[in-house]
Amino acid sequence: MKVRRDQCTITQRTLKEALTLAFNFGPSSVKDYLNRQWALIHSGSLPVSDFVLTGRVRSRYRGGKIGPVQASLAKRLAEIDPGRAVRHKERLPYVIVAMPGRAFKLKDGVYTPLELLEQWDSFSVNAEYYTVRHVNAALQRCFGLPPFKVNIHAWYNSCPKPRRRIHHWPQSKSASSLMISAYFGSDMCALCGRKCKSVGSSKVVVCQQCKTDNIAVACTAIERLRSIQKRANHLASICSSCNGCLENSGTFARDEYPKRHGTGIGLLNRTHQKRRLCTPIANCVCIDCPITFERHRLRECEIEAADLCQALDLDDQCT
Repeated sequence: MKVRRDQCTITQRTLKEALTLAFNFGPSSVKDYLNRQWALIHSGSLPVSDFVLTGRVRSRYRGGKIGPVQASLAKRLAEIDPGRAVRHKERLPYVIVAMPGRAFKLKDGVYTPLELLEQWDSFSVNAEYYTVRHVNAALQRCFGLPPFKVNIHAWYNSCPKPRRRIHHWPQSKSASSLMISAYFGSDMCALCGRKCKSVGSSKVVVCQQCKTDNIAVACTAIERLRSIQKRANHLASICSSCNGCLENSGTFARDEYPKRHGTGIGLLNRTHQKRRLCTPIANCVCIDCPITFERHRLRECEIEAADLCQALDLDDQCT
């Protein structure tokens, strides 16, 4: 099947699988598959690599126009660093992030994949844009024709869309201001996933039913953290053999605590200070390598698991 090279991976994979199911099992199986795909997109369970778009950039456009979104991104990158100027007809990778409000300019939400990884606590992928403008548009061009004659947009409007969970990343250097959602606490149990009462602005909360068995909860939290660190160290060893740098689970997206001046009561404990993400996030930031995005996902899971252990007062057992 011929696929456009300027499309993202999620559109290519969804269209290919939907056509395969349609010809083998009929349109009913396609609807079930699309409902699952739409739920994954809106829940934020897919890696950033599935949403990377590529667009060709020209040195200038007719009538002095700014050009498409990738052209505005190239102009912004050149203003920040002249060494990052994009050549004529070069293909620039980019992602579209969600912006506050319903009406916003698309060029204001275009970032490079590395910028999204570095500022993951401030931005998230625009799930509505990718679903409607890319995935559903490609599906409608195929399934809107005979013999299917299916209205993909009606299927999408009737399907349930899960709410995206709150991220647990520390504040990055580039995040000068926080969204109001940064002050909201999580209302989902970190162990069983059931809805419970949030505790202030804490990102990790454990329901009362899970707290009844303290030993089982502690073992689950510690085992979750150690399994994630084991997997992260395995991927780090692959990166180490490739780039020649000493890599482990702590070398990717390291977090630091801001320095405070003074002694005694003026100094706060590290557990109560706001962590900040160091940039660049890794020694190797190749966006074409799937290990980069997998290490980013595992680093996020590690921070969540560490915060869970901290909420259960298991810091000594986890070190």
